[in-house]
Amino acid sequence: MVLLALLVAVSLAADFFMAVTVSQVPARPDVLFPLFSAILGCTLAQGCLLAAWLAWSCQPFWKRLAGHWIVAAILYLVWLAGLMLTDQTNEAARVAVTVGLAVPLISVAAQLPLWIARHLFGWRLVRNGGEDGADREALSIRDLMTATVVVALALALVRAAPSLDNEPILMPWVIMAGVAAVISAMTLLPVAPLLLRRRPFSAGVFFGLLYAGCWIGLIWAVVLTGWNWGLFQPPPMAAVIGVSLLILSFAATVILAAAIARRRGYRLAAGRPRRANGDGGATLC
Repeated sequence: MVLLALLVAVSLAADFFMAVTVSQVPARPDVLFPLFSAILGCTLAQGCLLAAWLAWSCQPFWKRLAGHWIVAAILYLVWLAGLMLTDQTNEAARVAVTVGLAVPLISVAAQLPLWIARHLFGWRLVRNGGEDGADREALSIRDLMTATVVVALALALVRAAPSLDNEPILMPWVIMAGVAAVISAMTLLPVAPLLLRRRPFSAGVFFGLLYAGCWIGLIWAVVLTGWNWGLFQPPPMAAVIGVSLLILSFAATVILAAAIARRRGYRLAAGRPRRANGDGGATLC
């Protein structure tokens, strides 16, 4: 319960202080931009974790879909409270509406590589090391139709979102959705097996941090090489530190969530689960 309370507290604080921090970045970019980047890393991790729960959990699809959006709505409202505290103008209201309408599309994009992993490799979260009745829940035709409606609704909502700069709104959000899918694939697909398989959790944490450290090291290597050889103008040091903190905070949030899942008896299984389908209904894994 302590770890769960810590995860909830950190997540809510990150969402609430995001707008407050970004509004103050111009005053002290050397300090506040790295802080904002760390907050952003935690927020991005929250989205990826929610996507993983929806894609890999073996609860009935409608239950995890409802839980996913209830938690997402709470986190959005906390972010909105921080935004309104910072700026109570009509511009802040328009930003809130735009982001709120675009969140479903970003969520669907983050889920895409995770659903592919479930379909191709049978990745799913099982509890207490076994295949119980919940683990045999498969996607029914009704669930697939529900998912199709969710995707269509996400696209419709982002088309209805007001533009922040009087330019077409759809393409920038489609690009951001693509970025969300790439981030989800590059983070959760390599790290989830490390943290949620049967191996000792400490080994998974070590290799997970090593994976994050490789990305940080690559960034610093590119910046230092370009600076020493005069290939390009190096970015501000605050930006490089900020990106490093973003990766670290993302990794820390995911590791904390994995620790909670492991303590509650969850692990990541692979392969086709055994299913009971006595009524002969059509189901798909």
